[in-house]
Amino acid sequence: MIRAREATGVLLLVLFAALGCGKGNKAGKEPGERTGEIVRVGAAVLAGDDIAKLVPEDERIPLTFEERREFVRRWVDTEVLCQEAVRRGLKNDPYVEARLLELEQQFLADYLVFTELRKRTHVSEEEIEAYYAAHEREYLYEYRVRQILASTLEDAETAKKLLATKSWAWVAGRYSVDPVAKRGGDLGYLTKGNMIPELEAVIFGMKPGETTGIIKSDFGHHIFKLEDVREALVAIGLEDMREQIMNTLMLEKRKSAYREFLDSLKAHAVIAYKDKSYLRALESEPAVDMLGPGDETDTTETP
Repeated sequence: MIRAREATGVLLLVLFAALGCGKGNKAGKEPGERTGEIVRVGAAVLAGDDIAKLVPEDERIPLTFEERREFVRRWVDTEVLCQEAVRRGLKNDPYVEARLLELEQQFLADYLVFTELRKRTHVSEEEIEAYYAAHEREYLYEYRVRQILASTLEDAETAKKLLATKSWAWVAGRYSVDPVAKRGGDLGYLTKGNMIPELEAVIFGMKPGETTGIIKSDFGHHIFKLEDVREALVAIGLEDMREQIMNTLMLEKRKSAYREFLDSLKAHAVIAYKDKSYLRALESEPAVDMLGPGDETDTTETP
């Protein structure tokens, strides 16, 4: 999860263009002095208040001078380019108009989700402690894992078949695209919290020597083998994992809250598909990225 300062910085970078292209003094008028003015490009003026307005009031964290200077630099660059685009008439280009409308629509939807989930989701200290207690054993051990990471499902299936007659190192050396393939796909000893979620979902139920089926992730198609389990060399206590547990629980709550919120809105919305071929089953919907809701725009409706 993005921490507060990082989130503020990301939000500023996403939103700073909103001040661009002549926002401020209107074109054709002599630009006047503004309180807290920092810089101007033509008739467009950037003031300190403009930067503050781009971050929700209860999310504001004082920016360092370096952060403010970087923001101003980006604003100037964008403003120069944007004014030139307007001068060339690109603002009236049908493609530009369509994209601007799409960006406005997506930003409004994302910001609605951001504000709604912030109100709906909270992780208590009791929930953090309960999660740690339920998973304490997983924190007390380290798991030595080997993997084969294939670019395609076909390569993964071939590798899986070859493991029946060839060594793991031999197959990894020929079919794995991961750099650790050079050492037989050995990932070393891993602990809870530093594995990809797809591996963590299966590893704690495995015994040494067992191999998984083909597991898909954002990185490709994996085959994992649990080599060994040992007690953690360094004890991992609740304080060490508090932030990570809070992030895990918050993500779970946001996924649930997002689904409930969207379903409640769609239940009262008038949605009519003229072309029924665009409907799809709910189970085929993509996972939602709760750091910024995805392009979920074509879920199943009841005509």
